Amino acid sequence: MRHSSCIALLLTLAAALPAGAQWNPFKLPNRALPAYTVEYSYGGDMTGTGRSTSGGDKMASRTTMTGKFFGKTSTTSSWSLTDPEVIWNADLDKKKGTKMVNPLPSMAKAYDGLDQAGKLRFQENIQSMAAFVTRALPGTPFEGKTTGTKTIAGESCTVTQFGTFTFCTMDKAPVALYSAGSMLCVNFEQTATSVARTTDATMFDPPADIKWTEDLDRARADSSARAWVQQLASKELADSLAAAKAKAKEAGAGEGEMTPEQQKQMCDALKNFDLGKAMSNAFKNALADAGKNALKGGLRGLIKRP
Repeated sequence: MRHSSCIALLLTLAAALPAGAQWNPFKLPNRALPAYTVEYSYGGDMTGTGRSTSGGDKMASRTTMTGKFFGKTSTTSSWSLTDPEVIWNADLDKKKGTKMVNPLPSMAKAYDGLDQAGKLRFQENIQSMAAFVTRALPGTPFEGKTTGTKTIAGESCTVTQFGTFTFCTMDKAPVALYSAGSMLCVNFEQTATSVARTTDATMFDPPADIKWTEDLDRARADSSARAWVQQLASKELADSLAAAKAKAKEAGAGEGEMTPEQQKQMCDALKNFDLGKAMSNAFKNALADAGKNALKGGLRGLIKRP
């Protein structure tokens, strides 16, 4: 799921940087997070339940989901915690977790270090990169469109359509009560089933019996963030994207895109394709072919022509 996370981040940055804006996209609008606890149900290709809470400068979530990918159905349970300094993630089934530096402060600092021209190039480059992504995700524009309001779990929320993605966010707090969409052949839907305006502080406690892998070098995180932000704001990247855009235009915009029905057929085939079985069969066939070739070679050596 790493590639889909990168794509989501790219589209989020593109949406957060409307034309002409140069404010820092990595800085949170409010230092203090609202106190809330939300129970969720999940639908689509990933079904299950979840719970999230926030308060002060922390937010945590716990989910259990079942999905089918490459012909295999699996269930995963996870826990995560984000504070201003560290991001924790744990696989509750495998009893393994990671603790890493929260990169947002480093990215915000690196972005503030850009001059005005660099900030403008950063915005333009993000928009250009997202444009290439949306060629693979037809119908996904950069700007969301408000389509009305709904009441979910007793709370009012505003519905925003972002191409094939739909969000319903509470009016009084940055809490998503509903989200749905499709990315890389995965259809997902998250719906709030209950909302409490209190913080469940017990969720901030790391789960027991987890073997943690740590990467908490802030100096290295600052250096990496600075290099990443500077690359996204570079003239070299802008020139490369412009050249790629020109080539795509010469090739014909939209050429080769699949119809919705073709996309559905491809996704269904991917979900039901048993990758493990296919690799096992390929390995067995390769061994069988090798054995046959070796046998033929041995027989040729034993049977001599008169």
